[in-house]
Amino acid sequence: MKDSKSAIVVVALGFWSVALTLGAMRVILPVYFASVGLSVSKIALLFVLLKAAEIFGPMAEGLVINRLGYRRSFIGALGLHSLITCLYIFKPTLAVVNLERFMRGLLPLPLMSSVYVKHFSLKETQRFHINMLKGIYDVARGIGMFLGGVLIAVLPLDYSITILGFFTAGATVVGLRYLPDLKEKIKTPILKIWGSVDRKIKCLGLARGLLNGASDAWGIVILPVYLTVVFGLSPAVVGTIMMTGLVLHGISATLISKYVRDDWEPEKRLIVCGLLLLPVCLAMAVPMPLYLFLVFVFLYQLFLAANVVYYNQLKLEFSTAEQTSIDLGAYKTISSSITPITIWVSGILADALGFSWPFYLSSVLVLLSVCVLVGVVKAAPQRAEVMSVGVEEPITIQE
Repeated sequence: MKDSKSAIVVVALGFWSVALTLGAMRVILPVYFASVGLSVSKIALLFVLLKAAEIFGPMAEGLVINRLGYRRSFIGALGLHSLITCLYIFKPTLAVVNLERFMRGLLPLPLMSSVYVKHFSLKETQRFHINMLKGIYDVARGIGMFLGGVLIAVLPLDYSITILGFFTAGATVVGLRYLPDLKEKIKTPILKIWGSVDRKIKCLGLARGLLNGASDAWGIVILPVYLTVVFGLSPAVVGTIMMTGLVLHGISATLISKYVRDDWEPEKRLIVCGLLLLPVCLAMAVPMPLYLFLVFVFLYQLFLAANVVYYNQLKLEFSTAEQTSIDLGAYKTISSSITPITIWVSGILADALGFSWPFYLSSVLVLLSVCVLVGVVKAAPQRAEVMSVGVEEPITIQE
């Protein structure tokens, strides 16, 4: 069968519209609540709840997708994104905003983008399609940050966020009209979900979780504070630097997935890409001029993009056609579980021992990630058979 590119385009439209909203709210919410005197810890809670939902939600999301099918799950999640965004027009209280943040983290748009690529893209194009979606997702979040800054500068909170709801609402309408459906024939029993997931998926998820922890140990809280305190940069410049790094990461992942050819197994390439991050992490721990520090920051984003390309490729290869949503839900749960801990630990290290220590922590996590990948390489001969679009046996496709 040929690539069903129209399905990929429709899913991409919804996925990117959500990315635009999430990026904008990373600017809108802190700026607004800081302006009304809310403490930093309470503002941070808005984002902790989002991350917490991303830990506990994926397995439940996978179960819902497994039961309801792909189209209803995707349209439902996209519609809920639109609804809770547009509800800001009613000026919600802080408690309601906290609930909204948690709910948004439970909606399975990233998971849905992966399962559609798994079943609507040929084997030879899967790597490019999944990394194009994920790469431009990061670009869309970066653009959303800029858009959010503009909106909150000229409009009140309720209108600035409600406007974003029209993007996802439009994508929902397009999905209702053009998105085909997939249904998994195997309904995995709830009590057997974890045991049904292959060891390779679990190992790969753990390695990705350690890498996520390594990146977030310095990239979420430490980087903006470091740029402000050590280098004395203004918030606007700090925001621009962070946006640039995110956009560079997204574009690099897309280009690498398209133009870098595989001469040997992606598992081994992943180990090499992981090792490339080690000297960069260690270098950033050393005091240096601003321009040199930024070189290493952007170099880290480039090498990280190369890692992400092969993680995204392997998670699709290792997932089974019979229960793609369950496999990828488990992968997402494992890969999201380490970040909150590393963010908290890195903050303690920075306060107690100085800004160099979060980068040392990041280096240790990168090394641990590479060690876990060795187990993935050993399991490679038993790698799951990849099915392109042809899911005629385990999957039913409905127009």
